[in-house]
Amino acid sequence: MARHTKIEAQLTRTRIVEAALAAFAEHGVRATSLGDVATRADVTRGAVYWHFADKPALVCEVIAGLEWPLDIGADIEAYGAHPQPLLLLRRQLWRQMERCVQTPWQWQRVKLVLRHGIRSELSPAPVAQLEELMARTVQRLGQVMAIAHGRGQLRDGLAPPSVAQGLHAVGKAMLAEHASEPAHSQRPVSPLCLELFMKGAAAEAVQMAPAPSLRLR
Repeated sequence: MARHTKIEAQLTRTRIVEAALAAFAEHGVRATSLGDVATRADVTRGAVYWHFADKPALVCEVIAGLEWPLDIGADIEAYGAHPQPLLLLRRQLWRQMERCVQTPWQWQRVKLVLRHGIRSELSPAPVAQLEELMARTVQRLGQVMAIAHGRGQLRDGLAPPSVAQGLHAVGKAMLAEHASEPAHSQRPVSPLCLELFMKGAAAEAVQMAPAPSLRLR
């Protein structure tokens, strides 16, 4: 019985988080109350408060589930072992962006994070959460750029940290552009901006095959 109750509680928590994400994405965080979330999740307000002390705690839970498509993770050794780390990086980022836009709940989280003025709607805890995520992402991109730089595969005069920041900005801009597309849009996501940036950052001897376009779902 206890196990059954625990499973039910987890299912309720998941339903609340999914309802919150949908409501935040549609109406914004500030305009969405916990009552709105409860109605959307088809639970009582008491159920929401049983799982989350307040709205900032719920927002933190929503953001905690974000898999940022520009974060390549902690496994940097694979880039050190690859003969062309920039090529591997471009492929990995493209795969992650493709997986993100084709995974509804993750794409919705990304669109929420990219929403104009979202930080002004958040309390300090989730803002710090996002800042830490973005800083970690740029740091890891910088580690790959440093590997490429050490091998002479980064264009002369470019500093790895600056290139990493620029790449992250380009990736965010690509995601933001397509986050503004209608939900039913079938317009391909073009890899052109990513490819132009990577080609511009790479030494002339580094060759990169073009990536295919992908479609939003």
